[in-house]
Amino acid sequence: MNARALLPALLLPLGLGSCAATRFYGSVDGTGTIRGKPTIDWMKPDRFVYDCGKNLTFAFVRPNGETIRPESIETDGGSIPRLLWFQDGFSPWTYAPAYLIHDWLYEAHRRGVPGGRSRSGEKLFYTREQADWIMAEVIKSQMEKPTEFDTRKSPGHVRKIYWAVSKFGDEAWNGQAHPVKASIASRILNETLDNLPLSPVIDSVKAQLTPLPRKPDQRGTSTPQP
Repeated sequence: MNARALLPALLLPLGLGSCAATRFYGSVDGTGTIRGKPTIDWMKPDRFVYDCGKNLTFAFVRPNGETIRPESIETDGGSIPRLLWFQDGFSPWTYAPAYLIHDWLYEAHRRGVPGGRSRSGEKLFYTREQADWIMAEVIKSQMEKPTEFDTRKSPGHVRKIYWAVSKFGDEAWNGQAHPVKASIASRILNETLDNLPLSPVIDSVKAQLTPLPRKPDQRGTSTPQP
């Protein structure tokens, strides 16, 4: 996640009890679908680029049918302190699909471009609260398919990560955009998606190649959000 100083909050005594974590986990819909498995290009130590042109099938389909497909972005996975990397589930890449989706939604906001699409192909913008919540949706969706993703179910992990990004993501949300030069394949695909509903296109490409937080409005909007 590009939110620089957010996950160091995991070092704090959060007081996130198991009952509260279980309640939060239950409030998040984990029936979304993670399509494809993303690959990342190493650029320099601790800096990577996600090239959407090399990840034509990767996307997250939310439980409400909205689809989020990241464009090319810089990423460092989850901004998790090295001190926590030895703990199960807290490496920067344990929940890579969620971190990439979250990175993209923040970057889409900074660029002033839509972050996702509706079932019908309408371009959608998301608030910061929605972006953080969607990250939790992706993590739970990964946990709910242990045989596919080899991920242990941990309500505590979901709540701690969500708590950290929701409390410490201001700087990242309001920061500067980080343009990434798109590959030719990326540009062609994005031009195609500008004219067609996303889900059918993705299907075609795939065939071919610490109180309980309030749940934000689940549907994105067709206008930019603050």
